Amino acid sequence: MSSHFGNILRQALKTFDRKNQSSFINNLGVLKQLTDQLSKRDILIHEELLRDSVYRIQGRAPCTYMHIFENESVSMSVFIMRGGYTMPLHDHPCMHGLLKVIHGNLRIQTYTPEVNTGSDSMQFDMTKEKEVEVIQDEPIMVTSDMGCTLLTPTDRNYHEITAVGGVAAFFDILAPPYDADVPGIGPRKCTFYKAIQTSFLEEQSKCNEETSDDSICRKYSKNRLKLERIPAPVSYYCDTTDPHEELLRTVFVYSKEAYSS
Repeated sequence: MSSHFGNILRQALKTFDRKNQSSFINNLGVLKQLTDQLSKRDILIHEELLRDSVYRIQGRAPCTYMHIFENESVSMSVFIMRGGYTMPLHDHPCMHGLLKVIHGNLRIQTYTPEVNTGSDSMQFDMTKEKEVEVIQDEPIMVTSDMGCTLLTPTDRNYHEITAVGGVAAFFDILAPPYDADVPGIGPRKCTFYKAIQTSFLEEQSKCNEETSDDSICRKYSKNRLKLERIPAPVSYYCDTTDPHEELLRTVFVYSKEAYSS
């Protein structure tokens, strides 16, 4: 039984339980520390799923999805991507997310909404707009020996992920899950986007209203983009695979413990 994964599950359930909101920041920090240490050995992934040759088979999907756990507060899963494949740019409305690379290398490009009210409901409403104004964050390269990447409802909430140099796999925690209800708004839906470079003159004018520093304005204009909503790309589709029986046993034992406490 994978006790380390069990500890992550236990801590995730504690962190995202609404009755623990007063200690959320501390609990999230503990969850991140535990997830930083996760490895593919804790997930018990079959090694053949991580071989490049598997994804050269004709008709094979470019991505494999493994569902591990989900309740009304949190979901956990693994995505395995063939080398060179990019998971399209998408959002995580009103969600916190932790992404831990467990095999290979990923390039992660994130975007942060420019209008940051700190309100989860406002962030969710923004996804209904045809375009969203964002600041493009610096892309990062993440490997399996690095800690996890964190996104929040208002920071780095939009991202695209590329497997670099071969097959890559990552473990994902999302809270709340997609389709979970946002009170007064409805279920969270995943929306896809394409990035659009805005007009330099338009952005230069807006920047000059805020500062007279040309260097700041040039950087501001370069990093400020619009994301335009698009239909789900036809390139994004996944095969599925079941978790190892031992991992499922861990999920059962630790989730039962959490619910009974």
